[in-house]
Amino acid sequence: MAAIGVLVALCGLGLLVLEAHVPGFGIFGSAGVLALAGGVGLIVDAAGAPLAVALPVALILAVIGAVLLFVVGQKVLLSHRLEPQSGPERLPGVAGVVQTWAGDEGQVAADGSLWSARTSFGWQDPAPTAGETIVIERLDGLTLMIRRPHSWEKDPVWKPSELSL
Repeated sequence: MAAIGVLVALCGLGLLVLEAHVPGFGIFGSAGVLALAGGVGLIVDAAGAPLAVALPVALILAVIGAVLLFVVGQKVLLSHRLEPQSGPERLPGVAGVVQTWAGDEGQVAADGSLWSARTSFGWQDPAPTAGETIVIERLDGLTLMIRRPHSWEKDPVWKPSELSL
């Protein structure tokens, strides 16, 4: 009976590891927690402990495993909802400054780097000039598609200096 308990517990651990590496949406993790708790229950029962000891041990392990699975699962889901914090994917919406411009293309300083840039589709205004502030609309490969900022982007409603003491 103890050998079966060890086998079931090892299968439970294997399912938990599988959940960490394969998107199982919690199914492998839940099955792993249950198998681990059942395996430990079988091991404790095979050791000669009464059911009054084996059952609480298995339940405590199952609850601890379920709580850990829930906490880790929530962190994983939260990390998928967050926007990128680095790299070019976070650039749309960021302001930049035109460094040079010739024709339809130029260079823009944004986020501490110098980028190749083009105007967004339909830009009817004159070409941007050096020193002008722009907003990154989107990325086309590693080329920024830029536009002029809207009036609400130029003059924010709230200014920190107005609230200073």
